[in-house]
Amino acid sequence: MAAPWRFTALLTLAAMAAAGTASNSSSAADGSRITWSAAVTRICANALLFEEEHQLGNRAGAIAVARDIRASTARRVNRIRALPIRPPQRRLSVRWLALEQRLAAVYARSFVAIYDAIAAAESPQQRDELPEVLRHLLHVPDGLRDKTANLERRLRVPDCTGGGTTDPRIPTMRGGSR
Repeated sequence: MAAPWRFTALLTLAAMAAAGTASNSSSAADGSRITWSAAVTRICANALLFEEEHQLGNRAGAIAVARDIRASTARRVNRIRALPIRPPQRRLSVRWLALEQRLAAVYARSFVAIYDAIAAAESPQQRDELPEVLRHLLHVPDGLRDKTANLERRLRVPDCTGGGTTDPRIPTMRGGSR
């Protein structure tokens, strides 16, 4: 038997399709209205950068994590795209979803690059240079993360990649808070 929320979602979608309308909010099971932003928040709140367990310590493990980073974000983005509620700012939401997937890809590439940098640091000089190399690799996503954070504020939704926060109370890796 399908979960009750799935049945409710299917009924809502069927009713909207039958009426030939779509709106910025939809009725929840308790009769209250839910906005697109609230529905997205339910999907993305407390998102993890990657969701599966992985064996780390070798390149294959790093690649598996990178694949999971992309897949975890893609699952959440697909759930958002399947919502029966229309976003109030469609163009912004389409752009945001595309940027979230791009950001997940950058996080994934950075994860593998960080592994590679650590694995390649064999000489004393390479190990001495490693902190600066890692600092650079950790900040590769920053520009794109700033763009997505701006859209998240405008759309009133949280980060959906699991790799960042738009909550100003939570410190980021860049120091301070957003």
